[in-house]
Amino acid sequence: MKKAQFDIPAFTKNQNKPQTTLLIEQLKKNEHVLEFLKKNNCSIELVEKYPIKFNKWLEVIMKCENCKGLSTCGQPVRGQFTDLEWNGLLTPILRTCKYKLDSDKETNHIKNYIVNDLPRSFYPIKIEAIQITEDNKTYYNALLNVAAWIRNPKEKGYYIYGGVGIGKSYLAACVSNYFARRNMKVAFINVPDWISRMKNSFDDPAAMSNELSKIKRADFVVFDDIGAESVTPWVRDELLFPILNKRMEDKKMTWFTSNEDFASLENHFKNTKQNDQEEMKAVRIMERIRTLSQEFKLPGKNRRNTV
Repeated sequence: MKKAQFDIPAFTKNQNKPQTTLLIEQLKKNEHVLEFLKKNNCSIELVEKYPIKFNKWLEVIMKCENCKGLSTCGQPVRGQFTDLEWNGLLTPILRTCKYKLDSDKETNHIKNYIVNDLPRSFYPIKIEAIQITEDNKTYYNALLNVAAWIRNPKEKGYYIYGGVGIGKSYLAACVSNYFARRNMKVAFINVPDWISRMKNSFDDPAAMSNELSKIKRADFVVFDDIGAESVTPWVRDELLFPILNKRMEDKKMTWFTSNEDFASLENHFKNTKQNDQEEMKAVRIMERIRTLSQEFKLPGKNRRNTV
């Protein structure tokens, strides 16, 4: 009877012994390997037993050497790497790097958004981190007003209007993040994008109704870029009006950003996409917006065009 043949690791075969011996010698001198052995109170013989595992581990962790942040991460999954753990066996284990942990901590509040149309770059922003410089001193009065409002929030929020690119959405997002970090349920709604999504939800009325209900009950809501949407009776009377009316009745904190002032926004709501003038319905929705917010003009220049 023939003896059973067993596969053994290539590095123990005689023909590969020189290469394996060289690898082991290199590993025994590697500072990361030596540090691992010391940390886990392991003998140097562990390297002789697991040279392939140690070598693969070094290939992974060397990608993290001199890393300056997630933007330069060289791992297959950004912010995660396969480490080694000694628990009687040398076991690969997936870990999260410090940059990812810090990033997660900075954006953990995002879970409190029931509608999140924030640009990803707005996730970590804070109002207290806004820098006043020569080119944004016009923000100063706005920050004073907003800071005072945050300290003593009232049901009457702000309707921030002004030119494009001056920081209206940024300021409103800072306030949204402030409340989200305090475990309040918030919604940051880019009105044109949100309306487009609602139109695409016609085939799922239950999901649409659920989202509208959440927005009505949210602790704080921003209607960003209101006035930039195409107006139809359905948008004005079936989507926006019931939400604003309920939030007005319940005295919920609500903000708006727009390129239009109150008078211009009212005219916007008068003219539906079908070119029908419906003055009374425009007056009704504007009454809710005026009750929910105070008009505040934010001066400044368009920062998006600066080079």
